[in-house]
Amino acid sequence: MKLPLLWLRDYLDADDHAFKQALADACRRWELQPHAAPERTLATLFTFAGFNCDGVEGTGADAVLELDVLSNRPDGQCVFGLAREAAAILRLPLKSPEVKYPESGEQAASLAKVTVEEPALCPRYTARVIRGVKIGPSPEWFQKRLTAIGLVPRNNVVDVTNFVLFELNQPLHAFDLNKLAGKQIVVRRAKDKEAFTPLYATVPPLTNETLVIADAERAVALAGVIGGAGSEVTPETTDILLESAYFDPANTRRTSRRVKVTTDSSYRFERGIDREAVERASARAAKLICELGGGKVAQGVIDSNPEPYAKKPIEFRMQRLNQLAGFEVPKDEAASILKRLGCTLHDSGDGFNVEAPSWRRGDLDREVDLIEEVLRIHGYNHVPTETKLRAEVPNRSDLEVTLDAVRARLAALGYFECMSDSMIDPRWPAADTWTKSAPLKLDARSVMREDHSALRTSLLPSLLEVQRVNLDKRTGTVRIFEAGNVYLPIEKQAMMREERVLALLDETGFQSLAEAIHQLAECLELNGAHLSLRPAGTEQPKFLAPGTACKVVRVRELDDKERAEDLLGWIGMAAPAFAQGFGVKKAPALAELSLNQLAKLPRAPRRYAPLPTQPEVVRDVALVVSESVQWQDLRSFATQYGTQDVLRDKAEAPRFLSVFRGKQIGDGKKSVAFSVVYRHAERSLTDEEVNAAHQRFVDALLKQFQAVLRA
Repeated sequence: MKLPLLWLRDYLDADDHAFKQALADACRRWELQPHAAPERTLATLFTFAGFNCDGVEGTGADAVLELDVLSNRPDGQCVFGLAREAAAILRLPLKSPEVKYPESGEQAASLAKVTVEEPALCPRYTARVIRGVKIGPSPEWFQKRLTAIGLVPRNNVVDVTNFVLFELNQPLHAFDLNKLAGKQIVVRRAKDKEAFTPLYATVPPLTNETLVIADAERAVALAGVIGGAGSEVTPETTDILLESAYFDPANTRRTSRRVKVTTDSSYRFERGIDREAVERASARAAKLICELGGGKVAQGVIDSNPEPYAKKPIEFRMQRLNQLAGFEVPKDEAASILKRLGCTLHDSGDGFNVEAPSWRRGDLDREVDLIEEVLRIHGYNHVPTETKLRAEVPNRSDLEVTLDAVRARLAALGYFECMSDSMIDPRWPAADTWTKSAPLKLDARSVMREDHSALRTSLLPSLLEVQRVNLDKRTGTVRIFEAGNVYLPIEKQAMMREERVLALLDETGFQSLAEAIHQLAECLELNGAHLSLRPAGTEQPKFLAPGTACKVVRVRELDDKERAEDLLGWIGMAAPAFAQGFGVKKAPALAELSLNQLAKLPRAPRRYAPLPTQPEVVRDVALVVSESVQWQDLRSFATQYGTQDVLRDKAEAPRFLSVFRGKQIGDGKKSVAFSVVYRHAERSLTDEEVNAAHQRFVDALLKQFQAVLRA
C-alpha cells in the first residue's frame, strides 16, 4: 500500500512542529534513534508497529511510503486506516473526513429503485442520487493525491470514487442514471451464459455463480469486480446513481478468478471491508462530488437495511497482559492505546470489557488479540530480554526413540529417506500389507486432483513411484525408505485407524534388504526377542512375488522353552505385475514393518565394548542343507556358537554370501555360503589355531543341520 505523506497529514491534527515532536517522542518511548528525515522516522515506526516499510520514494511532503499490509488487516489498505495507526503510534489527534452535505429536491427512492435478490451475497447495498453534475477535471490538489499512489486522474466523478476507495477502503461505482433501463438496480445472480461487456478487457460468458449488478434489461457490472460498458460516466452525464455496497468476499474472489479480472475494488472486497462504513463512505463521496462537480444530492439514501453486527464484548485482564508481556504495563496506558485504536472500553476492575471497532472485527475477537495490539503500540522493545521461564522437556516416547535409531542405522547402510504425500492416486496398484480393503477416498466435491484423492494404506506404492522417477532421471541404484502413517479403513464404518510403519525399497536385491532388517534388530537391542524371517506360506501378500515372500516376525522365548512368533511385517521381491503398474520393469526388493509394534519390543541395556585391536581372520563355509533350513536358523546358530569358542568373534555376525540351487545339489536341497570371523582379544592368531577352531565350528554345523560340505 502506497502512503503519501501529504495525504496522511490531512488526517493528523498537528502542524509541522507538532508532527516532528511527536515523531521524536515516539522514538524515545520505543528507544529508537530518529532519522534526520521525518518520513524515514515514520517508516521505522510503522515497521515496528507491524506494517513493514519496503521503501520510501521522494522526500519531505512529497514522500511516499511503501507499506506491507498483511491480509488480516484490510483496514490498513487505505490512507485513513493508516492515519489511524499513525495517530495511535504518535499520540496525535485524528481528524475524520467530513461527510456532511446539503440535500435537496426529491427523495432518492422516488428517482431510482434498488432490489437485492441475493442478500447472502450482498448483505448491504446503498445508493445515492446526485443530479445536475458537470463532468470535468478535478482540481490540482485532488489530482496530486491520486497521482502520488499511482492513479491516473480521469474526471471529477471517477476521481472521487477512486479517492474514497483509497481514503476509506470502500470501493464505489458511479452509474449514469439515465443509462440504467427502468432507472433501477437489481442485485442478482447472472443467467447461465449471460453476456457482459466490461469497461475494459474481455470476460467469458457468465455463470449462475456470478453476482451481477443489473438494470431492468441487462447486467451493468460484475459485483465487486468491474463495471460494464454502456452505463459508465461520460462527459455528457448529468445524473448519477452512486453505488456503495458490501459483497461477500468468497464469492467476489471466485468471480475475479473465473473471469480473470483483478481490480483495486475486487482486491479489497476479497479481503473484507467494514460493512458498517458503507453508508458513511457513500456520504463522503457525495459531498466531494458536489464540491468538485456542482451537483445536488437527492434527499435520503436507498439502503438495503442490513442486519446490524451483534456486539461481542471481549474480556481484557491486566493480569493476563502482564503475564504474557513479561513486564507490567500501566492500566491507563493499555486503556489509552485501545481507545486510540477505536475500541470501546468498560472498566471491569482488573481490566476492561472491550468492544472492537467495526473495521477490526475480522481479527480482534480474543483477549490475546487485544494484548498483541497493546504491546505493538506500547513497543515490543519493552519486553525484557532476560526472562525466567519454567520449561519441562518431556521424555521421548518409545516410538520416537525407535524411529531415531532406525533412521540412523538405515542411513549408515546407504539408504536414503523419502517423505511422500499421505494422499495418493486411487488408480495405483494396491499393496495389501495391512488391509485388503480399498483406501478411503475424499468426497468428490473436495477433490482438487484425482491423483491425490485417496488416503494411503501402505507406503510401498509411494516408494515405487519414487523409484520410477529416479529411473527416469537415471540417478543410479535406488535404496530408499520412508517412515510414516498409513490409514486403514475400519470395516463397516466410515472411519479409519492410523498405523505408523516403515517401508524399504532396495534395487540391489532381497539379501541386501534382509541384512538391513537384521541390522535393525541389532540397533534396537531387543531383549528376549529378535527379528526373524519366515516363509510366507499361504498368507503371502499379492504384491510380493511367489517364492520370495517372507514374514518378519518377533520370536519370543516362552517359559516352557517354546517359542512364539508375532507378525511385524513382510519382505520379498515385488511381484512383476505390481512393479510394472508403476512403470518399473526390474522388480526391487520390498519390506514394510510396523513401527508401532517395533517400539513396543523390550530393549536390552545398552552395552559398550572397545573396538578390536587385533586383526580378523575370515573363513568361508559352503553347506548343502535341506530346502527347509532357513538362513535365519544358520545365522542364529553361528552367532550363538561364538559364545562357546574363545576364538570366534562374538561381535561379528556371520556374513551371507550366496545361495545356489541346481542339479548338482539335488532336489529338495540348496547350497548356502557364508563367512565367519575369528579374532583373539590380545594377539594375532596362527593358521593352526584358526583351522582347529573352524573345524570344530563346521562339525557342529553339520551335526545340527544334517548338512554336508559342498565340494
